[in-house]
Formats: sequence, structure tokens, C-alpha cells
Amino acid sequence: MNQRQYDGMKKLTIRCSDEEYEMLVDYCAEASRTQNDVLRELIRKLNKSRPL
Repeated sequence: MNQRQYDGMKKLTIRCSDEEYEMLVDYCAEASRTQNDVLRELIRKLNKSRPL
């Protein structure tokens, strides 16, 4: 695997319930998106939804 592809990125491991995992898997399949892509988008939205 090309290490340069991941320069500046951190690896994240999360724990979730079976139900939460299935929700993610189903959403990703329906949206034709990777889990990484979906989770990164959700994280980016956290900053935008933070109250002033």
C-alpha cells in the first residue's frame, strides 16, 4: 500500500453496537459510498453544527 496516500491522516478505531454497524453498512451500500467517506463527512459536519 502506498504510504504517501495517507500522509497527514490519522487512523481511527470506533466501537459501536451491532445495530449501529448495520445502519452504517446499509447506508453505505444504498449510497454507494465507503464507510470512511461517510464517517469523514459526519466528522466535518460536527464543526459546522457547533453552536456559537
